[in-house]
Amino acid sequence: MELYRVNGESPAWQRIAYDYIRTDAFVVGQGIPVEREFEGDGPAEDLEAVLLVEDHKPVAGLRITYPRGEFAQIQRVATVREKQRGGYGSILMREAERWIAEKGFRHILITSQDRSVGFYEANGYHRLPPESLDRYFPEDAERRRRREEERRKNPEAHPGFGFTIILVEKHLNENE
Repeated sequence: MELYRVNGESPAWQRIAYDYIRTDAFVVGQGIPVEREFEGDGPAEDLEAVLLVEDHKPVAGLRITYPRGEFAQIQRVATVREKQRGGYGSILMREAERWIAEKGFRHILITSQDRSVGFYEANGYHRLPPESLDRYFPEDAERRRRREEERRKNPEAHPGFGFTIILVEKHLNENE
């Protein structure tokens, strides 16, 4: 098993492998439209991700951002469908936390599907109240409200995906 810290200077195959994992887990596995899955991604050269490869095959990955330089955000934690529930996500989380701590950040936030809260709690994260999303991510508040309003007005044209977005956090100790 190999772990890679992927960034804009990493070989292209590492970025492609991470995109493959997301496509398998979210687009194929959960039915999220491909354009919606990748719509918020920034330029490839700005990517920071952790990639886990086993037997020369991409298995799991996650992305890291630093909104406004105030905290670290872990996003799009994914494991290919055939390897889910195999402990790969926890391996990724530990590596991401090490990398984040090396950069001097101690506060980590994750927006996730509500059905994943048990995974994050098992990894030391705590669920925050719903209004925390607007407090930590005010730039996304209007988009969230607009989507919810569109869903209420026309549920057939704007179906949900069967989950609610939640926010979890963790504060790293100095020696983590």
